[in-house]
Amino acid sequence: MSKPSITWIDPHIHFFALNEGHYDWLKPANAPFWPDKKAIAKHTLEHMLYRASLGQLGGFVHIEAGYDNERPWHEIAFLERHCTLPFRSVGCIDLTGSNVGSHIDKLKQYDSVCGLRHILDDDAEALLRTPKVKWGLSHMASQSLSFDAQLNLADSNAVRALLTVLEQTPSLKVAVNHAALAPIDVNSLAFKTWRQNIRDLGETQQVVFKFSGLEMQDRRWQWQRASYVFETLLDTVGTDPIMFGSNFPLCQWRMPYVALWHGFVDMTTPLTEEQRAALLYGNAKQWYDIV
Repeated sequence: MSKPSITWIDPHIHFFALNEGHYDWLKPANAPFWPDKKAIAKHTLEHMLYRASLGQLGGFVHIEAGYDNERPWHEIAFLERHCTLPFRSVGCIDLTGSNVGSHIDKLKQYDSVCGLRHILDDDAEALLRTPKVKWGLSHMASQSLSFDAQLNLADSNAVRALLTVLEQTPSLKVAVNHAALAPIDVNSLAFKTWRQNIRDLGETQQVVFKFSGLEMQDRRWQWQRASYVFETLLDTVGTDPIMFGSNFPLCQWRMPYVALWHGFVDMTTPLTEEQRAALLYGNAKQWYDIV
């Protein structure tokens, strides 16, 4: 497969319409206090992503980026007005908020919305054990919306809480964001725990993993380690529940967007054409129902 003919679907990107949205997290006075935040805190829209892909992008999934967390449908309305490529959107939801049910119902009305995200991170275990959060995830599932989960997969308590939710809500589908954030030391107990937790989640048949976000852990990550983590993930759950994602524009801290994807393609060289196609676009297209 020659590089100019490659197309991919990117299931994890963000746009920043800075002249319209709030994006409080991108403002210098607010957390996170990354020294390189100003490099990404720029107006970033679909044509820039397509140009960065050198025309090789076949579709994408927009993950909520803080346009308006109080009224998350405003971000969706903006996307549906401006995007022209095949795309779906994962909206913002506050699972602890008083309006969680009505917000889910309202977001469901938008054609592009296929899932929702509440960033769990360090609060994952506590949130996933909260009755209100569990109800919100159940209601999401009843509306055929998937949940984009962002949490540390080496945190066994958090993963056990997620497994309990999945067992109690068998119709809930979960896409784990940035599963590539494996513990740095691949010989550590934490890395073995990460792998076991991924295996346990994979066995539910309700979870997929995005190989994305390597720059969130290490701005100077190397392909050798990324390949080892990818091969570990592949050996643990197989091809079906994995999809490559970029985390654009944050991925550009490390390298140009198209270079990242060509690196992903190179990592799939030992695989069959069918497996490569699944990882580069087929799994994302099917999971997020991109047409």
